[in-house]
Amino acid sequence: MKAIISCYDWAKSNGYHFKIYFETPFSLSDYFKPKFNWVATLDELEYSIFDTKIVNEDYREQPIKLISNKQYHCYNYAGHHMPKVFPDSGYKFTDLFHEMFEPCEQLKQTYLTLGIKEKEYVSCHLRFVNALEKFENTFFENYLKKPEEREHLIKRCKEGIKEVMQMNPNKDIYIFSDSKVFLNSLNDLPVKVLPHSEIAHISENVKSDAAFKTVLDLYVMSKGSAVYRFQAPELYSISHYALLAATIGDIPFNNINV
Repeated sequence: MKAIISCYDWAKSNGYHFKIYFETPFSLSDYFKPKFNWVATLDELEYSIFDTKIVNEDYREQPIKLISNKQYHCYNYAGHHMPKVFPDSGYKFTDLFHEMFEPCEQLKQTYLTLGIKEKEYVSCHLRFVNALEKFENTFFENYLKKPEEREHLIKRCKEGIKEVMQMNPNKDIYIFSDSKVFLNSLNDLPVKVLPHSEIAHISENVKSDAAFKTVLDLYVMSKGSAVYRFQAPELYSISHYALLAATIGDIPFNNINV
């Protein structure tokens, strides 16, 4: 999503048509409906060395002026270029996002069914990866083997949540995480947790329920009044998931160190 909006900024500021081919690990248009026809098919791609150029969306510092009558392909999903306002065009990230996407009816209906009141809550996001349980195959080897280490991390994270509660006394606090162990441990705090029977990382082959859960969490966080990303040596502290939600919603983003 980060790279998509960044590349759309390129295209729009250069007067280019913009298309997305996103079918794996799920079809993007199943969750975010097109507001214009951005759904690409493979037969639309050209491979001529004269008419096609490859571009890399990665830590862009200088604006790139596209050459007319060329088809540009961007295969890098990293999307590190995620300012609130793109300096080369002046377009806001949130405006570009909402110019492209309409949340699917399932997202909107689930939000209503959960009874969540827009802007009346803040969101805390904690990405444990494998710290508390074996969650995914990844380069980030952070499993804590000793039970006391896992309990200590949970305790520190709960203390961080209490800090957020003190900073937002009149707001509901929603907790989002990739750890069922942690989410199930929050019964002693007056916080809210969404149903989390299906949790998975979307870089893996995931079922539709798990993909929907990932998108739903992003959607709910973006519609709150602020987002807090928790950081610790044992956590995956560089995750941009929470920052993406805050940028889509154009709301404050903060780090909580625990």
